[in-house]
Amino acid sequence: MANLIEALRQLGPKLKLNRTLPEEDLADWIAMRTSLKPSEVSMMIQELRTGILYFNQRGTPVKLTGLGKFSPSIRRDGKVRINLRLDHTLRKKIFRLENFKGEVANRSAVGLDNDDLKAQWDAEHPDDPLEF
Repeated sequence: MANLIEALRQLGPKLKLNRTLPEEDLADWIAMRTSLKPSEVSMMIQELRTGILYFNQRGTPVKLTGLGKFSPSIRRDGKVRINLRLDHTLRKKIFRLENFKGEVANRSAVGLDNDDLKAQWDAEHPDDPLEF
């Protein structure tokens, strides 16, 4: 008997991700759109990272308008972490599928509920029915 996770892995919608963009490529892209050199952009990214760490280590959240808020927190075991709460506008712009410009595998499965997924799975796998 198949389970819901197996069915979702095979039949559920998935974003086809490209390779992760290296920081240098992002710096080049920003440099093309500004009057900065790629090396200056890279230096700013490094300073931004250092600044977030510096202030978070002192208990000060850092808000970057349009990106999000970096805030320190502590777990019960004493480990301190940095949490990122994405900016509402940034989250909202990617949230809708029509705003996504990349490829979506199994796009036809968008919006299927568990019963629809079960029907599709059972039709494709009559010897291994989906059970939840």
